[in-house]
Amino acid sequence: MWWVLLLLMPLMASQPTILAQNPDIVNSCTQYKKDVFEEEVAYSFLFPNAPITYETVDNCRRYTPLIVGGQPADPKEFPHMARIGHFDGQQQHIEWFCGGTLISHQFVLTAAHCFESEQGEVNVVRLGDLEFDSEQDDALPKNYGVQYYYQHPNFNSPELYNDIGLIKLSESVIFDRYKHPACLPFESGQKINEFIAVGWGSTNLAGRSSAKLLKVKLDRVADDVCRRVLEPSEEYPTGFTPISQMCVGSSKPMDTCNGDSGGPLLVYHQEYPCMYHVMGITSAGISCGTPHIPSVYTRVHYYLDWIRETMSNNH
Repeated sequence: MWWVLLLLMPLMASQPTILAQNPDIVNSCTQYKKDVFEEEVAYSFLFPNAPITYETVDNCRRYTPLIVGGQPADPKEFPHMARIGHFDGQQQHIEWFCGGTLISHQFVLTAAHCFESEQGEVNVVRLGDLEFDSEQDDALPKNYGVQYYYQHPNFNSPELYNDIGLIKLSESVIFDRYKHPACLPFESGQKINEFIAVGWGSTNLAGRSSAKLLKVKLDRVADDVCRRVLEPSEEYPTGFTPISQMCVGSSKPMDTCNGDSGGPLLVYHQEYPCMYHVMGITSAGISCGTPHIPSVYTRVHYYLDWIRETMSNNH
């Protein structure tokens, strides 16, 4: 996924206060699930004037279990997945370079460094797609214009700390099985051991982006490993910061890669198998797909106050 291959954030003097299990976040997640997966079915007995009875049918089911090794995503498996790019009106061409996550009717979560792309200003977001070079796949793609985008106020390129941003779409998304949000996290993720990464990024360091949406199972890596492999640099002057970043990788040649930046690091919702939490944002890679070399992800939970405030002030 298009990374700038770097990230990190100096500890902020005052750290945000974040409540795990924030009731608003829990309730909105439950409502998204009801809106998309629950339907009322009417039935009655076959005799005159029989009363009509309504029953709620819950269609929330888990998709194909994820296997180690990475594979193409199933249709409708990641309906929150967004692809972010620049539309050139003169050339009538879209250059796609980042991923993102739909988190509400009008907001997409991504990496702040995606707004610094040399390929142009972010002005288009696609939702509901699966295979970019096919019209025969089970998908319902739609391009959305960008009304505005918001970098975290403490993101300061070329440093890649606070690598988080929000995109406000120019219209509201009508939720269905192909397009609906991932839930924001209920917890920090520091005790979660397995994650799912998703994107259309390249499958090796010098490769082209994948036409198919790919998914891969990754593991939490000890913070000390990221401290060792992330040497101080222009992008990481103070090294790895666990409070705001996640260290995730694999002992096998599996990883996020060029073009995946901004995309989600996910876990399944514990109660709703058809829903996910976006725990991290793909931010920086050290060596794409090299076993035992982790990548760095922005820890979404740390930024919940900023996310909710930005969405609330710009709805």
